Amino acid sequence: MNMKNPKLPAAAGAVRLVFGILVILVGLLFTLDNFGLVSARFLLRLWPVALVAVGLTKALQRRGFWNGFWGWVIALAGTFLLLDNLNVLRFPVWKLAPLVLVALGIRLVQKAGGRTFPDRTIESRTAATLDETAIFGGWDRSITTNEFLGGEINAMFGGFELDLTNCRIPDDQASVTVFIAFGGGDIRVPRDWAVDVKAFAIFGGTDDKSVHPPLDGDVPPKKLVIDGFVVFGGLDIKN
Repeated sequence: MNMKNPKLPAAAGAVRLVFGILVILVGLLFTLDNFGLVSARFLLRLWPVALVAVGLTKALQRRGFWNGFWGWVIALAGTFLLLDNLNVLRFPVWKLAPLVLVALGIRLVQKAGGRTFPDRTIESRTAATLDETAIFGGWDRSITTNEFLGGEINAMFGGFELDLTNCRIPDDQASVTVFIAFGGGDIRVPRDWAVDVKAFAIFGGTDDKSVHPPLDGDVPPKKLVIDGFVVFGGLDIKN
């Protein structure tokens, strides 16, 4: 069967494409610098362009401004850092750091009336589609559903624990797209799920400790695909 939310792998693939291109450009830059053709020292000051690229990729692949809110925030932060590196700003860029709290407050106000994040939240859902965020904090959630459809998790300077051991995938597979920056997370899955980790990591990593069930006849196990991007952080998958 086809997945019910096919956009998730495409979104993560777009992020990987952007970073793949940036890695290629950096490699070419150092090669040209070794031959004295360009100055890598100056061009490396343009590194915030990577943040702008990731932010815009995340923002534009989501429908609506609020759905891509944190993508716009990342892109804006990258823009200010770039302007600071180019000596365009007339003040230290760190003075804008409290605007992160302003952005977080705006997002919380926009979601006013929604769920809070206690120490442990157990939710039963008819159909479960993830859209979770941890910014300068964290959450611990256990979900119970027979129709787990996948979704998206964002963690920046925060962490999360997601328990899916009481979930069932209605189709052949579901996909969870993660974006982790300076944070970490744990995802627990049922023992009869096969996990395929495709998350792209830079200065971070993923660790799949889950049991990979053997093929039972002609019926393959349900598969959870974990895609996305991890930078200066970590992601653990276990049973």
